[in-house]
Amino acid sequence: MRLLIETLCIVAWLGSLTVIGYLVAPVLFQNLPKMTAGDIAGQLFHFVSYIGLISAVVLIFSGSLKQGFKAFLGSLKGFFISIAILTTIISEWLITPVIVALKTNGKNVLHQWLGGNFAAWHGVSQIIYLITAISLILFVIFWAREHKSS
Repeated sequence: MRLLIETLCIVAWLGSLTVIGYLVAPVLFQNLPKMTAGDIAGQLFHFVSYIGLISAVVLIFSGSLKQGFKAFLGSLKGFFISIAILTTIISEWLITPVIVALKTNGKNVLHQWLGGNFAAWHGVSQIIYLITAISLILFVIFWAREHKSS
């Protein structure tokens, strides 16, 4: 049962991340006005972030039950899921608010400290999103190796 739950969490997180980020969002921007596409994509990215964080909690809990919390987080699986969690949090609660403030002419403390324009912050967001995806793929590789041998 634990294997099924872990598999569903991985599919939900990595699947939503890749489908929304690398398929749906580009199609939105090709077919809708930029502001509309951006608003819809932003809502979908929030959804992906929360799917990811919920999945991460389940995966860490499940991995901790099997090998202990410290052992899990000390493993390569734990390292890569930690990177994915960290980048998701950075994107959701640091980068996205700056992008929203820039779109709406609002204020944001991080933007006031670091400056930059919309394109620069959007580029940072894309890089962080890619790091999240790569981290999850690496997590899956080590997770699959473990389950292949058991």
